[in-house]
Amino acid sequence: MDKHDPGPGPAWEQLFQNAPLNYYETYPSKPFHTRFGPVFYRGRLDGTARVLVVGQDPSTDEILAHRILIGQAGQLAQNFLFKLGLTRSYVMFNAFLFGIQSAALTNAVAVDATITTYRNQLFDRAMQTNSIAAVLAFGSYAALSVANWPASGGLHVIKLTHPTSPSGVAANWNSQFAAASSAIQADADGHVDATPYPTTKPIPGTDIPRYDLPFGVPPWHGTGGGTHSQRGKASAFEKQIIWTAP
Repeated sequence: MDKHDPGPGPAWEQLFQNAPLNYYETYPSKPFHTRFGPVFYRGRLDGTARVLVVGQDPSTDEILAHRILIGQAGQLAQNFLFKLGLTRSYVMFNAFLFGIQSAALTNAVAVDATITTYRNQLFDRAMQTNSIAAVLAFGSYAALSVANWPASGGLHVIKLTHPTSPSGVAANWNSQFAAASSAIQADADGHVDATPYPTTKPIPGTDIPRYDLPFGVPPWHGTGGGTHSQRGKASAFEKQIIWTAP
């Protein structure tokens, strides 16, 4: 098996190249962080995915790795996947290709026609080239994205609280685990762990597998339960990322 992610094949690369980047860059009031480019996916693009995972938007750790759900939220989500016995057979996309300012994050932006049309093309290709059995939607904007995807009607859609929500994550994930587990078959090397998350202490993170990342990413990136980067302060916020090694 691959020890790193080889990247998209020609068909996926063409679809990524057709992304409406200028639309994001010129969006009214400029709510998107576009200086460092888009972040498209994480996981399998080779037809072996059985679960579609949907997140919200990329942050700095994701930009540096060019893969989504790498930082704290991603490592928490990875823990939920591993509890389901999923070690490899998933593909992940976000509601947005770029990070977005918190104050600008609204339902209206999430269902914007251009953004939705392209996002649905990604979901559609994942559906057409894989045997997708279920969708895990982490956060309300992920759930809204899936609800506005016409092909989701025949799938098991598990709506999960965003991993870094200030409260209720463990309780929600516990309540949805049985439905997710019944819809998703564990990978051959996975182990289903139905032990409920404690609701009185933080959910542990799980390190991002190296085969989800491009060759050459430092071995500590996407590990340790937290993030390793942040945006610059004040005037440098949009044009500087500070990356700190442990």
